[in-house]
Amino acid sequence: MRGRLTKTAASCCIARLLVLAAEGPALPIITYVDSPGGNTSEALGIISTMDGIRCPIVTFCSGAVSGPALAIATHGLRGFRVAAPTARFSFKEFDPQNPMQKTTGYGSLLSLLAQSIAADSRRSLAEVLQWFKSGVHFNSQEALRNGLIDLVSTKPMLPKP
Repeated sequence: MRGRLTKTAASCCIARLLVLAAEGPALPIITYVDSPGGNTSEALGIISTMDGIRCPIVTFCSGAVSGPALAIATHGLRGFRVAAPTARFSFKEFDPQNPMQKTTGYGSLLSLLAQSIAADSRRSLAEVLQWFKSGVHFNSQEALRNGLIDLVSTKPMLPKP
């Protein structure tokens, strides 16, 4: 997943996940994430697809991971969520004061992403919502300390078969 998370990008990502899962249901899928954010509802669609696939999905963050893309990166298989040392994580994309994001349902979509990140990072929902409110930025080490990832490395880590 590279670039802004649009409807087209999300559809391509979902299609790839489904094809890879069908081709090798027991094989791990590596999801590379380098995205400045994008559409919240599209991220929820990808997360839903990740939940519906039986094979393990590991994530590797290689650059900017912002907004809804952050929820996807955090939703990978626990123990195998990896980020490059130079990766950057930002909640800045989630700006409830932004008039462009004050559309019908945005608050509930943001709440769903916050719940997902809180569960995946094992942080409280209140803390994750505060990250959204303040637009916090993390480097890879800070993301590791806050439970968004499990390892800092130059390459993804795969589970043993």
